[in-house]
Amino acid sequence: MTRYRVEVYDPDFNFISFGSISTKDIKIDYLIEENSIIEIPDVITAHINDFLALKQNGKLYMYGIISNVEYSTGRTSITFIHFMKYLNVDILEDAEIFKTVSAEEWLYNRLNDLYDGSDTVQNIHGFSCEYNSTTMIDYESTAEPGTMETINLFTFVQMLLQRYEIMVTWRVDFSAKTVKATISVIDTSSIWTLKLGIADTPEYSIDIHSIEGTYNKIKYFNEEDLTDTVTYYLHTDGSIDSDDSVNRLVPVTYTEKTAAPDTTEGEEKTFEEVALLDAQASMLNTDFNHEIIVTFNADSKLVPVGELGQLYKLITPEGVAYNTVLTGYMTVNISYLQLTFGLVRTDLTTILKMQRRR
Repeated sequence: MTRYRVEVYDPDFNFISFGSISTKDIKIDYLIEENSIIEIPDVITAHINDFLALKQNGKLYMYGIISNVEYSTGRTSITFIHFMKYLNVDILEDAEIFKTVSAEEWLYNRLNDLYDGSDTVQNIHGFSCEYNSTTMIDYESTAEPGTMETINLFTFVQMLLQRYEIMVTWRVDFSAKTVKATISVIDTSSIWTLKLGIADTPEYSIDIHSIEGTYNKIKYFNEEDLTDTVTYYLHTDGSIDSDDSVNRLVPVTYTEKTAAPDTTEGEEKTFEEVALLDAQASMLNTDFNHEIIVTFNADSKLVPVGELGQLYKLITPEGVAYNTVLTGYMTVNISYLQLTFGLVRTDLTTILKMQRRR
């Protein structure tokens, strides 16, 4: 049976204690604050807010922040949470700032203020932050212009992922004693392929949902001739075209718009070309409006397990391809791993699941 080494460090990365486990209950989710629990058949020293490192064969397997410690006869139960915990902070801000400052730069400044600022007690030891993209967002403020409103950073980050495909990734280096947060649009240069329904992935479920304000079908009317129309569709693989016969997303989220030919000298575009550009902008961030859950044996060598934010192409036995992003990870009954993809979370006991088993 695989053994995992548990190491505990204080918030300054000073080593405190270690233990060994053969079972684990890990839940990491970008969209939900999930707790993970490990049971150690020994009494080890650990405190709330200490850092935990879980290693397998000397390699860092998982890490987090300890949120609870319980002792019983000869045993230690440790609950820990992902470093996303540091985003559950309310900030007062005038939302007008998003008209002049990118979302990434704003979040970068807030995280530095919080964790690399003047309050040495609040700071995270070895913290650094960077942003690798700049995105101007249309922030839906509920306050009057020029007034302050409360922005929860965790909720804000969820919105950035759902609408703009911007993620915050965390990297912890226990040797270098550093914590690094990186803010960036999802990297599309690396996509891993995973076939569903094969021996190593016998069980999966697919649930397609709409994120409010997004569409997968748009009908355009030519402003110069309203009888002239064209309809564009977002497909399961992320492509956008006027073909309504293959890889359609269900349920359909539909809207109608107008467009007109661009007659600017040197930049002329037809009505259809203008409409397509608008469709690509309107549908660009709806690729991941789904929840796909894949369960497989923990010792599988055929299922690549990336970090949160890794892009995948999942292919069903029917040949339908879904471009998606890994947003959740958990263990199931010790022997199984469950990966969750997409930007939707639903109660799987109340939805119709599409499942395949062998």
